[in-house]
Amino acid sequence: MEAMAQVKTPSQSASAQIPSPSLFERHGKDKRYFDLMAYIVSNTISGEIMAVENYSEMVPLMGSTDAKIETVKQAAEESKHIKMLASLGKRLEYPVKTEIVEPQWLKIRSYFSAAVKKKDLAACLIIQDLMTETMAIVLYRTLGRDTDPDTAQVAGLILQDELEHLSIGARRIKAMLADDPDAVHDALVWAHHKVMPELFSMISTSCHSLCAELSVDCGDIGLDSIATDIEKLRVDALDAYMETLDLVGFDHSITMPLIASMASYGVTSKADLRLRTDAPSACSTQTSNCC
Repeated sequence: MEAMAQVKTPSQSASAQIPSPSLFERHGKDKRYFDLMAYIVSNTISGEIMAVENYSEMVPLMGSTDAKIETVKQAAEESKHIKMLASLGKRLEYPVKTEIVEPQWLKIRSYFSAAVKKKDLAACLIIQDLMTETMAIVLYRTLGRDTDPDTAQVAGLILQDELEHLSIGARRIKAMLADDPDAVHDALVWAHHKVMPELFSMISTSCHSLCAELSVDCGDIGLDSIATDIEKLRVDALDAYMETLDLVGFDHSITMPLIASMASYGVTSKADLRLRTDAPSACSTQTSNCC
């Protein structure tokens, strides 16, 4: 009986000889792609962790119970994003870090905490709901294109939350601008010079320590794996930031010098009409093409 139990049918023998498809074969992507995803998703999780901490710290500054509840909900949604992204990495079998690694996130977090200590709600909203969320929107839109189906689906779901957070921040700042435009513009200038250099420094082909912790070679994980490059990402990010500033309704006499100063970051907007003194303002909405 034992001998008979060990006899395999022809179909069973053939099946045993066929290796299961590799991760690369299943998704039609190569190792460079998954190394890139490991880096991007881990860095994105860091931003989501920072967002949870920012929203949580900002709650006591909110002026009404409804606003506090809304802010707590934003923190909860960012927590959900962390779990979604970590699960994505597990499903696609690449490593992710669920802690803040790159120092830029820690610096932005410290600037946010400094604004909280000053009880500067405008600066807090600008840092988290406008600046950080705008960069997140650019990232998730990028991850929704030319990636694998799982990544595209997760990116699309998270993107909807980030768009809502941007809308909430824009609404809040618009109301504050109507009450005290000078204070809000001062907060914008302060936050811009502190935070935007840190955010843009992370749109690069190098990192401080994350690549080493993930055991990937940052110099060999080109963004061509997702049909883009660093320059395009930086231009897209700058254009999106300009759209956000216009969406809120900041004074162009304040925002023009800020945008101009970003040339030192090594990027020039493809649609920077406001740097031309003979051109009218463009980019009136977040969905504008700004052309």
